[in-house]
Amino acid sequence: MILKRLYELAEREKLLDDPAFESQPVPIIIKVGESGKYLGIEERRGEIVITTKKGAPKTRPDRGKEILVPKPHGNTANSGFARFFADTFARVLPVDSMLSEKDRKKSNASRDTFWRQIAEAARAANDPALIAISAFGRELMADPQLADRIRMEVEAIQPGPGDRCTFAWFPDQGLTIMDRQSVKNWWREFYKQFEQARQGEGPRGICQVTGALGPIATVHATKLSGIPGGIASGVSLISNDKQAFESYGLDGAANAAIGYRAVDGYTRAIQALVQEKLHRSRIVIGKNNSGEIFLFWGREKGEADALLSCLDGTNPELVAKLLESPHSGKEAKVVNENMFYCLALSGNSARAVVRDYLEAPISEVKNNLRQWFSDLRIISPLGNELTTAFPLWQLALATAMDSEAVAPTVPPQLLAAAIKGQGIGKGILASCLRRLQAEGTSGFTAVRIGLIKLILIRKGIAMSEQVMDAGSQAYVCGRLMAVFERAQWGALGDVNANVVDKFYSTASTAPGLVFPRLFKSAQQHISKLENDKPGMAMNIKKDIEDLCSQVKDFPHLLKLNQQGEFALGFYHQRTHYRRRDAENKQRREEQKQAEQV
Repeated sequence: MILKRLYELAEREKLLDDPAFESQPVPIIIKVGESGKYLGIEERRGEIVITTKKGAPKTRPDRGKEILVPKPHGNTANSGFARFFADTFARVLPVDSMLSEKDRKKSNASRDTFWRQIAEAARAANDPALIAISAFGRELMADPQLADRIRMEVEAIQPGPGDRCTFAWFPDQGLTIMDRQSVKNWWREFYKQFEQARQGEGPRGICQVTGALGPIATVHATKLSGIPGGIASGVSLISNDKQAFESYGLDGAANAAIGYRAVDGYTRAIQALVQEKLHRSRIVIGKNNSGEIFLFWGREKGEADALLSCLDGTNPELVAKLLESPHSGKEAKVVNENMFYCLALSGNSARAVVRDYLEAPISEVKNNLRQWFSDLRIISPLGNELTTAFPLWQLALATAMDSEAVAPTVPPQLLAAAIKGQGIGKGILASCLRRLQAEGTSGFTAVRIGLIKLILIRKGIAMSEQVMDAGSQAYVCGRLMAVFERAQWGALGDVNANVVDKFYSTASTAPGLVFPRLFKSAQQHISKLENDKPGMAMNIKKDIEDLCSQVKDFPHLLKLNQQGEFALGFYHQRTHYRRRDAENKQRREEQKQAEQV
């Protein structure tokens, strides 16, 4: 089903119209004169603007200008393979001195292949640019000084291991050889003959994607780049490299029973989504080695990118509009409703791992997202506004110390809960609670508490965005913990380690064990306040009396869900105090201004 939907996307977007070429970033251009004279190296990169957590924009180089390059005419993993006309530095130039002996032998074999292919294409196409470049290749192999000069210039650029290079012939005034129509036409004919020969040698069968009878691909040669956790040269979604994976006498990927056009279609569709060539279509969570990428698209063009903007937090206004839409009028119902698709991928060395997949009607996804943001809505730490538009990556980060510590199962669970309307397992709740215990008062962020609130709601536990007058015993105990903190702060001001830093971990799991001691300390703080701040002392005593009247007996052990309720109670009471302090301060300032008038 996944491959069929991707193939449909490729057909819809006309990604298969020119099967001999694919669009790839090529950041480095080698300039060659009419007689094959080396004229230098030019780096062609743009800039990507990155918004930091502090809001200050930064820029970094992109992967290079995208151009049409030849599709691989074979398995790129085979020793000695090289693309025509454009490939990585190690396969084009003698710059592999830093490689191991094994890798150096592989790059030497690929480099020999690359220049042999250039010479064959120059003879067959009789193209002056290819003839000049072929002459440059012969000079490169024969002149050690030229090779050393080029090596130094390449090292100054410091290209990545997967960066590709191609050539520009001087009379073309900066255009690459891939812009030459004669080169394109020759390659199209070459690739057509290659494909016909390859397909004629393999098995025939019914393609499981298109349903057509024809040749079945034994190797899905195109590698998928940009998948977190995958190697730089790309990963395969479907591959069979051991006999144990084969059956019915079929070799390699022929066991998947997918035709060549379908293979080309699904790989092109994934690359287009990863590179966001069609629309905003991806969310990446986590670091390159441990992250995941979520790809979004629709059966028809339209609303998929808007839903993505809600999930990644780039457009809070869309979230507000989504929440308000049920109250603004009825949404139109159409007979042939658009479908929404989401594919979650990560890399494991040379393989792509499917973490999750979803397809559902757009209206259903909208309703689920509307409920998702409603369940997430929480009062801000200052108690002055409700907030709900938390990006998916922030929610994942709320479960761990940093992005590298986020468990690989967390992002798919969160996405499934957002889009499918599912509940969230106890593991994520436990991770959030552990971070609260480890981080103390600084750990009570709106995003983490909002996530805890959502988890509890989806377990059938009623929770509000802000302080509730009535709640469970665990919730009331959490509120009392905030009252104890308030009493200490009023009496002593800011201290190095307050009552929350010292006792929250125990109080949130076994309040009956530690609360007697906290009550005793609170009484001492209240006694001091009665002398210094009698009004504050009276309010704190009133809060303690009110909350204690709601608790029959302080529990000696709180279960996981109850620990979540305790955290909500503590957070709600803190925000209540902060909002009240801000209102009192504003009232005093207004009164002072009125007296001056």
